Amino acid sequence: MAVAAIGILLTSTGPLAAQSSLLAARAASVTGAAVVITGNSGSSFGLSAGFLLNPGDRVDTRGGGRVVIDLSDGSMVVVEPQSLIVLKDFRQADSLRELFDILIGKVRVQINHFGGRPNPYRMNSPTASIAVRGTQFSIEVGPAGATQVIVFEGAVQVTSLSDPSQTVLVEAGRGVLVQAGQDFHLLGAAGNTPAMRPDGDRHAQDADGNLDQSANLAAAAGANPSSGNSASAPRGDRDGTAPRATASAYDAYVSGLSDLAETPFLFRFNAFSEAHLDSLENPAYATQFQTAEARVFVMPIFGGGSSPGGSQTTFDPAGTLPGSYSLSPQVSIFSPIGHSNFFAGGSFSTSRVSNSAVTSLPDEDSAPAGQSPSATPTSGSSTSNFYSGSLMLARRFGATSVGVEVESLRGNGSLLSTTTDTDSQPSVEQVLAASRVSQTRFTAGLSHDFGRTAKLGIFYDYGFISANDHDLSHTLNNAPIGLNSTGSAGHSSEIGFRFRGAISPRLFYGVTGAWLGVSLADDLVRTNAVNSNQKDRAQQGSMGLGVGYAVTRRTMFTFDAAGGVSRVASSRLEDTTGNLLQNGTANSHFISAHTAIQVNLTRRLFVSASYMNVWHAQHLQVSLFPDQFGNTNLVQDSFFPLTPSAYQLASHFSDFGIGWRFSPGFFAQYLFTTDYGVTAPSHTIMLRYTFKLHRVE
Repeated sequence: MAVAAIGILLTSTGPLAAQSSLLAARAASVTGAAVVITGNSGSSFGLSAGFLLNPGDRVDTRGGGRVVIDLSDGSMVVVEPQSLIVLKDFRQADSLRELFDILIGKVRVQINHFGGRPNPYRMNSPTASIAVRGTQFSIEVGPAGATQVIVFEGAVQVTSLSDPSQTVLVEAGRGVLVQAGQDFHLLGAAGNTPAMRPDGDRHAQDADGNLDQSANLAAAAGANPSSGNSASAPRGDRDGTAPRATASAYDAYVSGLSDLAETPFLFRFNAFSEAHLDSLENPAYATQFQTAEARVFVMPIFGGGSSPGGSQTTFDPAGTLPGSYSLSPQVSIFSPIGHSNFFAGGSFSTSRVSNSAVTSLPDEDSAPAGQSPSATPTSGSSTSNFYSGSLMLARRFGATSVGVEVESLRGNGSLLSTTTDTDSQPSVEQVLAASRVSQTRFTAGLSHDFGRTAKLGIFYDYGFISANDHDLSHTLNNAPIGLNSTGSAGHSSEIGFRFRGAISPRLFYGVTGAWLGVSLADDLVRTNAVNSNQKDRAQQGSMGLGVGYAVTRRTMFTFDAAGGVSRVASSRLEDTTGNLLQNGTANSHFISAHTAIQVNLTRRLFVSASYMNVWHAQHLQVSLFPDQFGNTNLVQDSFFPLTPSAYQLASHFSDFGIGWRFSPGFFAQYLFTTDYGVTAPSHTIMLRYTFKLHRVE
C-alpha cells in the first residue's frame, strides 16, 4: 500500500487539453468616466456596457471610471479607476493566452476553470509577466512600473521581465512586489493559506530571493511555524534535569507528552503559513499544492540543551535533550492527483540523537538538619533512534478542503548512566537500559477560505501510545542489584485551530490555539519500592497570536504572544493490595512574548535574530502513603517528574542566525541559540532542498 501511495504522489499530470479559441470579451458594466481606444482605427470614445472588446483595444479609466470585463469562458476582469490596460490576443488557444497588458493602475482578475480543467492565461506589466491557470488575484502597477501582485485564491506565477530567471509562484494569501532591476519583495501573508514560493520552492522568497521570511525567522529561532502540540514527533525534556541524567528514548518521548514548558516555543510566527509543515499538521492543507513537490530537510544540532527547539519537534523526536549531537533528516512529498480535486501527501523522518551529560543534583536524603544537601553527580550517555512516517489524502470542495492522515512513530534507544554518591560511604551506581516507543495517530482536518485573504483551519487527532523502558543491567559498586522497568500504554487526543489574515499588503496576523489530552497507564517495577501501577492524566490548553510587518524591502519584523495552562495528575497504586501509594498534581501556566527580525544583506546572504521571554508559574503537590510493609517511597516518572527541580525553567532565549541561499530551492543556515547561561548554548545547521517533481504548465 505504501508503494502504491508513493506512486500516486509521483504521478505527474498530463498535458492540458486544447481549449476552445472562440472566446469573446465584453464590457459587462461601466461606472463613471471610462474610455476605449480601438486597436484598429485608434479612435476613442466613451465605453458603455455591452461593448464587444477586441485584441489591441485599450481601456482607460484614468477619468475615474470602473469597468467590469466578462470573458465568454466565465472569467472576469475588473479595471479599477486610474488604470490603463491593453487587451492582447486572448482568443489564441496556445498553452498561455495573452489576456492584457496593464500599463498603470489596478485590476482584479478572476480566471475560471474552463471545462473543469485549468484555464491558462498570461498578463504583463512593465516589469513582470503573470501566468495563471484558474485563480483570483489583483495586479497594481505604479507610475514607475513597479508591479504588486496579491493572490486571493489559487496560484499565480510571476516572472521578472528584466531578469527572467527570477520566477516565483504566489499562492493564496500572499503577494509579491516586482521592480525593475531589483529582486522580489514579500508583501504579506494571510493565515493558514498556501505560502509564496520561488520556482520549485513552496516556501516564499523575500526581496533577495531568500527563504520565506516566516520560515527564515522560524529557522532562526528554532521554531516550528506550525502551532499547537501536534508535532509529528514527541517533545523532550527542556531543563536538563530529567529523571535520569541523560534521557533515554522512553524518557524523551513520555516526558514530552505533557510538557507545557515546550509549548511557548511552538506558538511563534503565528502570522505566517508554511506549506509543508501546515499540511503535516492538518491534512486539509495538502490541497494548496498546485504541482507535485518534495522537500528534504536536515538539521544537525551540536552541544547544549538551550535551543527553544520548536522546529525540532517536527524533525527531532527527542526534542532538545541535554547532550552533544542530534541529526534529524526529513522528507515530505505532496501532489495533486491528476486533474481531480484529490491530493495526496506523506512524509518520512528519521532521528538519531546522541547525548552525554554530567549533572549535580542535591541528595535531599543525605542532608543533616539545617544543612544544605550534598551533591550527587551523575554522568551518562544515551543514543536514541526514531522513525516517523505519514500518509494523507485530501479533497477540495470549492473554498473548503478536508483531509485525513495516518502517522506512525517508532523509536528505540540505549542508556548508560553512572551516579556517584559523595556521602560518608561513597558508592557508584551504574545502569544500562533500553527503550522502545510506538505511536500511531489518526488526524482529520478541515480548512475554509473566508473572503480574499483569511483562512481558518481546524484539526483533530487521536493517537495510540505504547512505550517501555527496562534495565539490562544495574549494579551498585559492581554488584548486581534489581532491575527497574516501566511499561506505558494509552492514548492522546488533540483539537486545534488556526486563523490568519492580512490587514494590508505589508501587515498580517494570525491566531491559533489547541487543547491536548493525554492518558497513560504505567506498570512500574522499582528496586526500592513495591511493584505498582500508575495512572497519568494531562490536560493542556494554549493559545497564541502574532503579527508580522514588512518594514522595508529587505527587513521583516514579527511579534508573537502566547499563553497556556495545564494540569497533570498522577496516582500510583500497589499491585498486590490496590492501595494508593503516591499522588501528585502539577498545575502550570505560562505567558510568553517573542520578537524577531530578519535583514537581507544581499540577494543570497541574510541574518536574523530573535528574543523570547517566558513567564512560568508552577504549583506542585505530592503526597506519599505507606505500602503493605509500612514504607513510603517517591517513585520518579518521566511523564510527571515529582521533584521541584524538574520545573525550574529558563525564561530568556535568543537565536542568532546567518544563512546563504545557493539556489531558489536550496538554502543553508547556521543558528546560535542561548538561554543566557541556564544551559550551554547550542549550534544548529539547517539544510533544506525543495524541488518540484513536475512543472506547473
